[in-house]
Amino acid sequence: MRIYGSGIVSSKGESIYSLEDAKPARVAFDLMRIMRTRYRIDDFQDIYFVIDNYDQLFAETRPDFTSYYEQLEALSELSPGELIKGDELLSSNPPGQPA
Repeated sequence: MRIYGSGIVSSKGESIYSLEDAKPARVAFDLMRIMRTRYRIDDFQDIYFVIDNYDQLFAETRPDFTSYYEQLEALSELSPGELIKGDELLSSNPPGQPA
């Protein structure tokens, strides 16, 4: 795994935590799920969203977001660290550790 994003890259501690610690959940990228999720600005995250590659990220964020915003109005926000039914959990074991 690798990290992406200026916020996380600027924090050495969170960079190591997000990649190597077993505590945070790693959830497969789901744009609507991500847009509903609040995040902490003053602490490490409890959930990190994982993409397969940049092509996936660009394809998912290419469409006009107008319909997404309309859908989001009917959905509740999710608390930081809240896992929901349908989340695809990926391995949360640090590299080199057994699954």
